[in-house]
Amino acid sequence: LTLVSNSTTAEATPTKGDMVCTITNGAGTTTVNTDIKGWVSRDNGTTYTQGTLASQGTTGGHTILTFHNLDISGQPYGTSMRWKITTHNQSATKTTRIQAVSLGWS
Repeated sequence: LTLVSNSTTAEATPTKGDMVCTITNGAGTTTVNTDIKGWVSRDNGTTYTQGTLASQGTTGGHTILTFHNLDISGQPYGTSMRWKITTHNQSATKTTRIQAVSLGWS
């Protein structure tokens, strides 16, 4: 599965990206950064940089995953911000459910 956000225009060219998302296991157990990955783009999705997601605990039965200060300065200049989430190794015995995603930058 690949989910891509609509673009949001930053006021200036960002050099750092942050992501927060919540997930649950539909079946099996999701391995973070193997079965689910998070990415940030500042050039409207032409180039993405992968962040290293870390679990920050749970809320309402959902696992909170984040990365902060992801260096996106190597991407082509741009202000059209997008996030992308990909899932891998999904099957009838392993499903990952994504509830919410938030993107920040500086």
